[in-house]
Amino acid sequence: MRMALQFAKRDGAAYISHLDLQRAFSRAIRRSGLPVKLSQGFNPHYVVSFASALALGVPSECECVEMQLAEEISPGEFLQAMGDALPPGLAALHAVRLKDDAPKLMAALDEAEYTVEIRNTDIAAVEAVLQDIMASEAVVVSRVVKGVEKKIDIRPMILSLSLTGSVLVMRLSASQEKSLRPDAMVNELKRRAGDFDCTITRTGLFTFASGSTQPLLDTFAV
Repeated sequence: MRMALQFAKRDGAAYISHLDLQRAFSRAIRRSGLPVKLSQGFNPHYVVSFASALALGVPSECECVEMQLAEEISPGEFLQAMGDALPPGLAALHAVRLKDDAPKLMAALDEAEYTVEIRNTDIAAVEAVLQDIMASEAVVVSRVVKGVEKKIDIRPMILSLSLTGSVLVMRLSASQEKSLRPDAMVNELKRRAGDFDCTITRTGLFTFASGSTQPLLDTFAV
């Protein structure tokens, strides 16, 4: 059976690299005693797959990971066991059993939502920039790829930008085909509106199914 877990990365855990996150989960699985399957071969490892890697330093309230289990277990038992075994900064929030025919979460992911708390700037200037971006047909930025500077149009990957007071909610593409990092989006805002302090937090992962955008885990839950 396949079980999926939504977890948070908070405080110092936001600075854990994706590789170290994988190691932390391997240790937590061993501590939990859960019957997570091991791969075959000379170097067996737990069959664990994360929906999306997160930029270093960005905290999250919505990270998703799936695991193959060798025995039946309820989502409640799974959530409790992982919650007790994860290290400080990683918090188990929600668990679901995935449908047998559900795609891999990584393959199904289409969008990610981020909340940006903006400080020390003219909010009116930021709002004007957001309106300009959403009204533009193209937003071209420079990106260095393997030492070569390239021009990339990120406008198709900006799905929505909504500002309430000093809190910005961004919905960005996060699929395997096209993905926009939240820090890249914020850097473009700073370039246009002037520098500001902010805290970026990932708050949602979504898939497009049955004609609409839906929360990633719940869409494929039994």
